[in-house]
Amino acid sequence: MYTKYFGFNEKPFTLTPNPRFIYLSKHHKEAFAHLLYGINNHYGFIELIGEVGAGKTTVLRTLLGQLNEESYRSALIFNPCLTGVELLRSINHEFGLNSSSEYANELLGELNTFLVQENTRGITVVLVIDEAQNLSPEILEQLRLISNLETENDKLIQIILAGQLELSALLELPQLRQLNQRIAVRYRLRTMSNDETCAYIRHRMVIAGETGGVSFSQSAYTLIHLYSHGLPRLINNLCDRALLIAYGDEQRRVTASITIRAIRELLNATQARRLALVCVGVTAIVVCLALALNITGGMASKQISKSADTSPPEYASTAKLPAASPVVTDHPFLQLQQEILLHNQNDFQLRTFNAIAEKWGALPIKTFSGDFTVPDVYSRFAANRNLRVTAFTGTLTDVIRFNIPFMALTKVPGRTGRYCLAVTSVRQNTAMVSPPLFGSSTLSINDLGSIAAGTFYLVWQNPDHIPYRIKMGDKRFEVRALQALLRQAGTYRDAIDGIYSNITAKAVTDFQSSARIPRDEMVGELTLAALARYSTNPKAPSISSTEGSP
Repeated sequence: MYTKYFGFNEKPFTLTPNPRFIYLSKHHKEAFAHLLYGINNHYGFIELIGEVGAGKTTVLRTLLGQLNEESYRSALIFNPCLTGVELLRSINHEFGLNSSSEYANELLGELNTFLVQENTRGITVVLVIDEAQNLSPEILEQLRLISNLETENDKLIQIILAGQLELSALLELPQLRQLNQRIAVRYRLRTMSNDETCAYIRHRMVIAGETGGVSFSQSAYTLIHLYSHGLPRLINNLCDRALLIAYGDEQRRVTASITIRAIRELLNATQARRLALVCVGVTAIVVCLALALNITGGMASKQISKSADTSPPEYASTAKLPAASPVVTDHPFLQLQQEILLHNQNDFQLRTFNAIAEKWGALPIKTFSGDFTVPDVYSRFAANRNLRVTAFTGTLTDVIRFNIPFMALTKVPGRTGRYCLAVTSVRQNTAMVSPPLFGSSTLSINDLGSIAAGTFYLVWQNPDHIPYRIKMGDKRFEVRALQALLRQAGTYRDAIDGIYSNITAKAVTDFQSSARIPRDEMVGELTLAALARYSTNPKAPSISSTEGSP
């Protein structure tokens, strides 16, 4: 219908869950973090509730997509309206067990054997029950019995109960108090704010291939949020209908009047009249506020311009950085080695990773009892935080050119391999490092170079899911994202069409040459890591190097 008219590659506001369209608001990210925290700390039971259409299933699918198969085994039960035996059999089948017994105790025995085997291999088993508000108290009690499968030190299975708000009331029933007391992590998923609603709409349009063929007015955004209360499902319904009306009217801008017509079509007559009156009032308020802000904003800008001449230059703030740590010796490496060896290696590696995670706004690792081997553990914890770890071999100057936080493998040997040091910022001849050495978080570039072994681990994100290997002639949405990054890097100037052509491949190799990384027309992980600093993600950190950049 309207997709071709507006220049979309596909419909941007469908109701079917598509991982490419996932947008995680502040509350979605918090829910994700709570679930991951409960799983990784083996709390047993975790509860996630929210309004209908709030995005609970989106959070669950994102979570399951982030649990790598090397460390986790997961199962999703989406329609839990089953008997106790049917539920047990479904769970066993989801975990790949060929269970056919009609008896609950036999099914539990098979499940227990499986869980013990996975626990021995160091695998965390996760069971997700969606729409759990539909479960009967008897079935919930059956799940409590499953959670009894444990060793002396650990829970063998982590169970997420996700559902509507009625789930909380269900769990408050007296006969379920034992289960309710075992839920250690709970999160209620809130709806999106007005700003997040606007960002959500724009995000879906960009993913669908928006090229400027249609836009929404500010008052339309306000009305959409008023109608939907920030619920993604209602936003999708309304935006789809508004675009259909705009298409029928041959309009390329979704206005307040078009939005109100769309609302009327989605609601019954009485609801539509009530909401239309509210919408008119809200639209008037928005216009008045906009005019007021323009007036006061103009006055403020004049005041700012008057005081601008007396303010210190922007770069003056760099002078406030603490001085580089003194290493008064003819052999700085020996001094640094002795300082590093004063630290417990696991604790040192933990603080190294957490310093990088903090730069990305990711959750820190609270505790870790195993051997913190590099880079295996770094990669596993990074994957759980939607981050990637990529090894790079070269000089310190070369890795600084990537302009993203990294971990430097040092020459200092420890019990489980060599120590790693986080580098989160570089200014002139000074690097900000973690953990601090000699009581200071800064280290001169020369001293850092003396301790670095020549292997570095770049930490980055791939929000557009661009594959590491792309074949010539491939046509896919992810190539559009790659072309956009290459355009930002200055090596691609052709149309962003999603086709991996000779022109795109040449832009890749040109970028690789400028970044001083091995040339590979099939892209490669290191190239995507180097392109990460050109992402439009506002939270993507940089080390703000004053060194040359590609």
